[in-house]
Amino acid sequence: MADRLLVFANAEVKKLLKEEFVTVAADDWYQRRRKDKVGEFFAKVVDQSPRKGVHTKQGHYIFTATGKLLGFNNNRGPEKRLAMIKDALSEWDKLPKGVRKVDVPEHGKNDQGFYRELPKGGQIVKVYTRCLEERSGRLQKLADNKIGNLSAVDHLWLQHLEVRQLGNLIVSGGGPISNAVSLRIAKFHLRDNTRGEPRDWKTNEIKEWSLKVDGQGKVSGNFLIGSADGQMGYQGKIEGMILVDKGRLAKFDLLVLGKHWGNSRYTQGARPGKAPMGQVFRLSDGKRASDRIPPQGIRWAPGYWNPAT
Repeated sequence: MADRLLVFANAEVKKLLKEEFVTVAADDWYQRRRKDKVGEFFAKVVDQSPRKGVHTKQGHYIFTATGKLLGFNNNRGPEKRLAMIKDALSEWDKLPKGVRKVDVPEHGKNDQGFYRELPKGGQIVKVYTRCLEERSGRLQKLADNKIGNLSAVDHLWLQHLEVRQLGNLIVSGGGPISNAVSLRIAKFHLRDNTRGEPRDWKTNEIKEWSLKVDGQGKVSGNFLIGSADGQMGYQGKIEGMILVDKGRLAKFDLLVLGKHWGNSRYTQGARPGKAPMGQVFRLSDGKRASDRIPPQGIRWAPGYWNPAT
């Protein structure tokens, strides 16, 4: 991840991408599995690259609207990525003007097995995760020269019925938040994703768990989640406020503070021992395209919506 940050922090890369390209970001896990028009187009582009025949299709591709590949690279420093971008622009300049434009065909139906969309009436909560350290007697973000010093972002999705149930629970005086919502938070969102894609927690790894809301909307909870061998875990407390107005969330603010330890397959480089970590959950209006990116943990959709299974 560090090399990707260096690439997109480069001023010349950012300028070229903004001025010369239409930028698109997509999750390879979905794209390489889709059996629809989008999946077919993605496969057409990939098959012109070194990723043809390789399981993962991750990388940065530069291609025309017709699907002609002009450049490819993956996980390289800014100098190599910049050279690839410039080479691709040179290839574009060589193309006859007549083939640079294309009539956009009908999109067709999405492959619902590998397409995720917020359910009708659902709402989005942004989840920010940041590694912390104690300095000057208080918890602060990591120093700028340390890996994992930036916050990671994910999204918690809530169905309309779940929001209504939360509202009814508050009006009735409060109590434990439903398993559908609370275990979704525990398994898919109380994770360290600051260095890559973390694995989901398993139900039997939730050792201690409490999440409740009172009649005023005040949220409180505590948790201890850990792998069977004890090599990875997260322990802490939750507090916040949830307000529901006319069946819609008006506020969903949670603060999670605890200590995380250990690595998963794609989140190597954890700090030694149990280190401070914080998370903030905040309601989003979903107006920006980046706010509507599906939760990382929803790849297996039935398990996301019914996390007790």
